[in-house]
Amino acid sequence: MKKISICRKLFTGTVLMVLAISFSSCKKNTIDPSGQFNIKVVNAASTSGPQSFTLANSALVNGGLSFGDASSYITAPSGKNMVMEFKDEGTNNVHASGSLYTTNGVSFTVYMVGKGSSARVKSFEDDLGAPNNGKVKIKFIHLSDEAPSVITIKNSSGDDLVTTLARNISSGYKYVDPGTLSVQFSGTASRSNIGNFDVTDLQAGKIYTLYLTDSANGSLLLNKVLHN
Repeated sequence: MKKISICRKLFTGTVLMVLAISFSSCKKNTIDPSGQFNIKVVNAASTSGPQSFTLANSALVNGGLSFGDASSYITAPSGKNMVMEFKDEGTNNVHASGSLYTTNGVSFTVYMVGKGSSARVKSFEDDLGAPNNGKVKIKFIHLSDEAPSVITIKNSSGDDLVTTLARNISSGYKYVDPGTLSVQFSGTASRSNIGNFDVTDLQAGKIYTLYLTDSANGSLLLNKVLHN
């Protein structure tokens, strides 16, 4: 009987410990008061109205962020499982939400993308080391729900820039010449062309993100974000 009693106590203690760990890991908005990071906010959802943006219940963008707009980098406290919310301007209606884990000194860009039930917030860490030798530093992000789930990107010469870029994923950085970059998008599996785009006014020494998204009528758009 004593053994059974001891086992029951041990089992109960183990369950309580597991529950405590689970609740701790789910705790939201764990802020590091001594830490800071940089965050840029982008509205990549064509059917949304102007947006506000809050991070861990702190308003970082107070409205006016329309489709295609990007904020400057904003310094904010770093932390774990911080809740990100895009809200329709002038309301408390949450258009899309997500969570962010950051360490001190890093830079992130967050994007609201999609429409209806597919509206979501995606975050990507940025490397702000400037290119040299007169080059332009770029990366691609696939944020389109209309395009194939995995795409290939080529330049105007037919050379591969990115061979398998999955939806909601960022490519690595590429170095290209300043001026105009002509790119061709195709489905990786089907190999069928889904769009050709000219990205103009790329400046030497600058860093850009080129993100594929959807227009309100479902056609594909390629927008750019400047990071420096």
